[in-house]
Amino acid sequence: MKIAWYIFYTYPRAEKIACDSLRALGYEVFLPLKKRLSVWKNRQCKIIEEPLFPSYIFIKTQLCELDKITKLPKICYCLSIDNRPSVLPDDDIDTMRKLVASTKEINVDTNFEVGESVMIVEGELSGCKGVLLTHNGKDVFGIKLVGTHYTAFINIGQNKIVKI
Repeated sequence: MKIAWYIFYTYPRAEKIACDSLRALGYEVFLPLKKRLSVWKNRQCKIIEEPLFPSYIFIKTQLCELDKITKLPKICYCLSIDNRPSVLPDDDIDTMRKLVASTKEINVDTNFEVGESVMIVEGELSGCKGVLLTHNGKDVFGIKLVGTHYTAFINIGQNKIVKI
């Protein structure tokens, strides 16, 4: 059977718990996290890791395992389009891993339309493929999650990308 990356929706704020329990069961799970500085009322500062896509996790598994996974605690359902489970290409997962590991600030927005396909040719994200978008008047490199309204993006100059 074919193994692919599927997108699962979790209960709110349960992504890390679901991820840990799935790993304990032997599944390959990807939960992209971003770091942000949180400041409390007493001026105490702390860097917090939070999900890049709230309530979404990515699981690499076989199609026949999806029903079993949705019955696990903290998992709501597998995302689907036209009654077929949404599959994310390996390249998108690899690019998201590189984005999360990079030193660039990652943003997530829901108001993008898919643009022109591009590839980064310079810097630590060289070889990553995605779409060229405009956000607040700036060119950004983004990855759209199929079946969701989310796009992860970073600011990038047009001199670092080429059309594909």
